[in-house]
Amino acid sequence: MLKLRVVLYIFILLFTFSLKGQEIIEVDSLKFPWYAPSINFVQFYHKTAIKHFYESLNQSDKMKISIMHMGDSHIQSEIPTGVARQLLQQKYGDGGRGLVFPYSAAKTYSSIHYSSKHEGNWQYAKTLKIPPSIPLGIMGMSVKTEDSTASLTYTFNNKFSSNYKTLKIYCNIDSLSYDVNIETDGVVYPVEINAVRLPSNLPYVLVNVNSLSNVISLKCVKTKKSQKEFLFYGLEITSNDDKGIVYHSAGVGGSRFKGLLHIEKFNSHLKTINPDLVILDLGTNDFLYDDSIKSNLRSEIIEIITNVRVATPLATVMLCTTQDLYYKQKNIESCEKFSELLQGVAKELDCALWDWFWISGGPKVLKNWQAEGLARTDLIHLTNSGYKVKGKLLYDGIENTMAYIKKYPAKDSLIIDVRKVKERKDKEFYLQEIARKDSVNLLPRTDTSKIQISLVKEDKIEDVPLKPVVVQQPIQEKKDTVLIAQLPAIVPIPAKIDTHKVAVLGISVPIVSAAVIDSVVSKEAILDSLNTVAVVEEQKRMEAKRTHTATPISAKITVLFKEEIVQAITPTKPANKNSNKNTSRQFTVSQKTLTETIETPVKDSLASITVPKPVKKIPPKPKYTYYKVRSGDNLSMIADRHGCTVDQLKTWNRIRGTSLDVGQTLMILKK
Repeated sequence: MLKLRVVLYIFILLFTFSLKGQEIIEVDSLKFPWYAPSINFVQFYHKTAIKHFYESLNQSDKMKISIMHMGDSHIQSEIPTGVARQLLQQKYGDGGRGLVFPYSAAKTYSSIHYSSKHEGNWQYAKTLKIPPSIPLGIMGMSVKTEDSTASLTYTFNNKFSSNYKTLKIYCNIDSLSYDVNIETDGVVYPVEINAVRLPSNLPYVLVNVNSLSNVISLKCVKTKKSQKEFLFYGLEITSNDDKGIVYHSAGVGGSRFKGLLHIEKFNSHLKTINPDLVILDLGTNDFLYDDSIKSNLRSEIIEIITNVRVATPLATVMLCTTQDLYYKQKNIESCEKFSELLQGVAKELDCALWDWFWISGGPKVLKNWQAEGLARTDLIHLTNSGYKVKGKLLYDGIENTMAYIKKYPAKDSLIIDVRKVKERKDKEFYLQEIARKDSVNLLPRTDTSKIQISLVKEDKIEDVPLKPVVVQQPIQEKKDTVLIAQLPAIVPIPAKIDTHKVAVLGISVPIVSAAVIDSVVSKEAILDSLNTVAVVEEQKRMEAKRTHTATPISAKITVLFKEEIVQAITPTKPANKNSNKNTSRQFTVSQKTLTETIETPVKDSLASITVPKPVKKIPPKPKYTYYKVRSGDNLSMIADRHGCTVDQLKTWNRIRGTSLDVGQTLMILKK
């Protein structure tokens, strides 16, 4: 019956896809345990923080709405912003594609929605490296050429709507600039870039075309002797209709907040774009590498918000927190502190806030995302599917807030109390902390006259002075079996141990054989030891079950773009019942047994402990090392340095081309 439902569900999805040509990710149907839909809102302390954007959306059928989303590597590929753009335009109308950049000339990866190529010699600058070598534009990047035959070409994945007929060339407009020929849909449009003949208050040259194909080329043309260069900041593509949403996505991999303060054209470009909503979605690179919030970070964010409001006073400013992050397998605790920092800034400067950190699950949750195929192995970036989930949730957050304001017009604020989420996470961390305890620190041994007990940690024996005590009941001995009597006092006892293990209530624990004891331990100490072992084993069992039986992401959602389909996870085969006797046995505990073991006090009756054979050690998982790209590095040099091949480097880091960015972190498998 279950299989039939799955088949019908897949059939319905495919049928819908064939009708619409594209598909929306239904995140609510995924039911990820870490996702908190009840707090997915754009928060504000006063309605004035979001009033302008709310009122603009309600007029999207009469006026064009502009959104400027600025970020880092999470945004550069335009996966989350592409999903948010598509969903918003489907509801509020399509006002245009927005800004696009020739990433190939800047020697970096492109948006997934288009590719670019360049001819001739080009210089480039990014907010990644400050101060920049050439002036930067609002996209956070710029390219410059002194080659009069140089060109740039965009190739988009999909055809444009028929009403896309307006191009804006953001470039330096002066007597030194080359002219440009725009070519698209088989027609060449000569563009004169002359400061004398163009409006002095605009940082772009406007070009109206008859129609757009999915290929647009810009070719430099030298028409005067004074022309020496062409400095380009980006191309804006919009419709002729004065309505709908234009969503600009400007991400620079490795960028920090400080980089935005070095954009020379920030004010003039933002003023021209005149966004109704400015989204500041950075922070990862500000505290990732040392897990520390710098003392000047708050002042930098405040200065950026001030610059935005100088350029466009009416715009709603929305701050975004980062997701849970890891660096070199260490969880970054500053993610939560950064969320608290932005809460304070939003309150002080009357900004909106989308708290992605708590919406996505809070601290130490990114490994769950990875298990579902939503996060990459570096535990910093998401997979394409993961970023699409983020884009869908961003759209949901905006829509939830718009609905809230409409339903409660008298309410002046919308603040989410995350204390319940924190309490839930604290309980999870408490159980994990119990599981990490050393389960062999307080293990009991047998006969008070013949057996000793030791405190064992990492195969080291710590002797403790002892006092002889009297046992109330005789101790029974059986071959390969140890019986624990009622014990009246806690007295730690030294002993030497071997590698044998015993099964306590179905749980595998170490035990001493052929040892001598001078004292005993209390039943509370025994219970604590057993409980610790039980939790450890249950955690392992549940983790193995979740890892091998989790429904693959491809069965839960269908991706928005055809090139990204996550493969199903193949479950491991169960162990053969007729395996060799020397094979180690695996002892597990059901949830019910675990609960009873933890909650039920130890009785006076004796507990039977069976001694199995030694357990095989599981080989450690492959470990990775990390390398930060330096100036002059290339894939071949790095591969030789670490004893691997270029293809292996590409596979480990999902690199398609051969270009690398200075400061980029590469993952390398240890041998």
